Amino acid sequence: MDAIKVTEIVNGLTTDGRQKDLWCRVMEEALSKKAADGLFEALRSLIEELGEEEVGSKILHIAEHASFPAVDILRAALKVSGEMRRENEHILMQLRQMLSELATPIIRIWTDILLVAMIGNLDGQRAQNIAERLLNRVSSVRAKVVLVDVTGVPMIDTVVGGFLMEMFNAIKFLGAEVILTGIKPEVAHTLVKLGVDFQMVTVARDLEDALRRGIAITMEERKRRRQLALSLAGGRLEESGEDDEL
Repeated sequence: MDAIKVTEIVNGLTTDGRQKDLWCRVMEEALSKKAADGLFEALRSLIEELGEEEVGSKILHIAEHASFPAVDILRAALKVSGEMRRENEHILMQLRQMLSELATPIIRIWTDILLVAMIGNLDGQRAQNIAERLLNRVSSVRAKVVLVDVTGVPMIDTVVGGFLMEMFNAIKFLGAEVILTGIKPEVAHTLVKLGVDFQMVTVARDLEDALRRGIAITMEERKRRRQLALSLAGGRLEESGEDDEL
């Protein structure tokens, strides 16, 4: 097929100059004996410009010309579309994960104390991501207290309540205490009606109260560890002047 015929076919596809250049490149790559990478790259540019549906319909138009390898182009276009769809899904998944992390920051606000500020609606997938991140963080920093602030959660139903219960249980298995705060009056009323029981954790009036309780727990834990160390050392530790950083 000569260049004049290619130009004739491309002119029948579009009147846009840039699109003509893209189609010419695709057709030249398809007609050449080069590796398929060039055709894939040309098709990717075309699909990004026009979209899968329009490219597919115009390849069918090219198929009317029996001397042109339209089937090869269509097969290549399907492969490129599949790769682009998988790439987009991967990017979308990363963005969702990033958004979830931004919407639920996990901050170390005091020695041995983590703060989890939950914001927005919780669904199953997001709840699972939060639980995994939080448990990994509790384990990595060996936190003793986790403050969970649900002020930014508009509604806590039985599903969310069940998720919170499971997460709190898992945190306690890691040796940390949970202090829950930020429960709105209407949410508290709903939890009572639904029968969701948070007696397994400490509930604080506000974040200040939660932090005060958390510090008290860590101080008591330090005191207990110091007494245990002194007991095991037979008093030598105290005489040496070491402090309570045990």
